[in-house]
Amino acid sequence: MPRIVDHQERRQQICDALLDIVAEAGLAAATIREVADRGGWSTGVIGHYFRGRQDLLLGGLRRAAEILAEHNKRVLDTLDGIQALEQLLEGSIPIDGRRLALSRIFFFFYVEAMREEELRQEVETYLIGWRKSVSAAIRRAQESGDLPPDLDPRSAAHDLLGLADGLSMHALVNPQVMIRLREQSPVRYWIRCLGAQSQARSETPARKTVAGRLAG
Repeated sequence: MPRIVDHQERRQQICDALLDIVAEAGLAAATIREVADRGGWSTGVIGHYFRGRQDLLLGGLRRAAEILAEHNKRVLDTLDGIQALEQLLEGSIPIDGRRLALSRIFFFFYVEAMREEELRQEVETYLIGWRKSVSAAIRRAQESGDLPPDLDPRSAAHDLLGLADGLSMHALVNPQVMIRLREQSPVRYWIRCLGAQSQARSETPARKTVAGRLAG
């Protein structure tokens, strides 16, 4: 009796194999033949789920967005304050193999989305979800006093995501930036600079009070 195949699980397995190849050797190496060989499938199996290489890469983009969304939910469910914000922003920064694959495939489709409206909408949907997660983390950090209360969460989320994507882009084309990024995260540095501002503001009234008591 033939084994029943879970088609959703098989699509995910194919996309995961694609992302592994992208992490190890880049997008150019991610051919239908390579993906089939990686998973021990025939090329016909890949063809059953994807209409050619471009469709396969699009499947990889959707799987990458799914992985990032799962990561974001897990972070927001388990962490708070600045720590949560750091983890969200580093979700697709290429500091390990899986995140290297996410960065490579996201940037490939960022470029494609500039000339294809349907794809642009799909990429924008992913970015909106990421911004919402980061905005939620910023609001929580403000509530706990980790970040300044006058910081606009939506604007800050846009800026911080731009920082994260900019660092990722430079790391993908410059090995020295990649090394620095993996040794010491600039994202954490700038988030902690914001946190230091909040701490300084909270300490200022206390210092004034003490000074006032001494003067009195």
